[in-house]
Amino acid sequence: MIGAFVGAVLTITVTSVLSWDRITAGGTAQRAQAAQASARAKAFAAPPGSCLQWTKADRSDIHQVACTEEHLFEMVGVADVSGVFGKDAPFPPPEQRQQLQQERCTPVANQYLSGKLDPHGRFKVSSLTSEQEWRNGDRTMRCGLQVPTASGALYPVFGPVAKLDQSDVYDTGICLGINGRNIGDPVTCDRPHSYEIIGTVDLGAQFPKEFPDFRRQDEALANACAAMAGQYAPGQDMKKKGLEIAWDNRSQESWNVGSRKVNCKVGAPLPDSSGLAPVTGSARGEVVVGKEPAPTVTATVPPGAPATTVQPPAEAPHPSERPPAHADQQSPSSAPSQPSPTTQQGG
Repeated sequence: MIGAFVGAVLTITVTSVLSWDRITAGGTAQRAQAAQASARAKAFAAPPGSCLQWTKADRSDIHQVACTEEHLFEMVGVADVSGVFGKDAPFPPPEQRQQLQQERCTPVANQYLSGKLDPHGRFKVSSLTSEQEWRNGDRTMRCGLQVPTASGALYPVFGPVAKLDQSDVYDTGICLGINGRNIGDPVTCDRPHSYEIIGTVDLGAQFPKEFPDFRRQDEALANACAAMAGQYAPGQDMKKKGLEIAWDNRSQESWNVGSRKVNCKVGAPLPDSSGLAPVTGSARGEVVVGKEPAPTVTATVPPGAPATTVQPPAEAPHPSERPPAHADQQSPSSAPSQPSPTTQQGG
C-alpha cells in the first residue's frame, strides 16, 4: 500500500509539473505575440525620421530602431489614399500599390529631404502597407526610403539618409549577378555575373565647379577606369579575356543633390549586342564569357525580405573611402536592359 501511494503521489506530481510547463509555455508564447503586435503597432505609427528593422520575410517582427543601427526602412511621412479607395475597396494588388507609392510617396520623400532626393540614387521610395489594417479601414500609406536589390530584397542601411551619400555605387570587388540580359543581385565572382566592380571615381574632385555633361564625364572616366583596371588586375589584358571596361554616368538631377561618385567596372556584351553576356570568374584570373544570354531567374526571396549581403573578396583593393556595399541601383520595376557595357548612364 505504501509503495502504491508513493507511486500515485509521484504520478500526480509529474503530471502537475508537465501541465504547469504547458501553461507556462503557452503564456510565454502569448506574451511574445503580444510584444510583437505592440512593436508592430509602434512601427506603423512611427513618425518621420524613424527607422524600422525586421529579419523575417513577412515583416512579422518589424520594430523601431535608432537610425544609427542597421535598418531596412526610414520613415519619411504618410500619404492618405482614402479619396481614391472607399471603405469597401479591396486591397490593391502589388502593381497598383507600387504605382501609388511612386505617385504619393515620392513628393513626401522629397519634402522630407528638403528637395535633395536623388531620383537615380541608391535609395528608393517605398511604402509600408498591411492588408489587415486595410481591412480595418486604414487608408494611410507609410512612406519611406530603402535600398532594394534587383530582385526586390532589401539591403541594410546605417545612418539617416540625409547624412549619407546617395551615389549609386558598390564596393570594389563586388560582382553584380545577371538575369537574362540584365543586371541581377550581387553574387560572388565565381558565379555568372554581368559586371565586376573595379573601383570608384569621385567626379566632384575632377569637376568641382559645374556639372560635366556625359561627353566630358566619358572623357575623364575612360582614363580613370583604364588606370583602375591596371591597379585592380595587374598584368591582365581585359580585351584578351573578352572583357570591356565600363563606367557609370551621373545625371544633372543626381549631380544637383550631391551624388558625384561613379563605379568603374568590367563586363562583356553578347555577340549580337542585345545585352550583357554572362561572365564567370574574376577579371584577376581566368574568366569564361558566355555566348548566349544567361537564364532568366525568378527571385528566391519575396520583395521586402532582407537581402543576403555579398562581401568583397579579401584581396580586393580598399580605397580610402569605401562606398557602402549595397544591391542594385534599380528597383524591380525600373531595372533597365543593358545593350552594351561600354557605359551605364545611370543617375
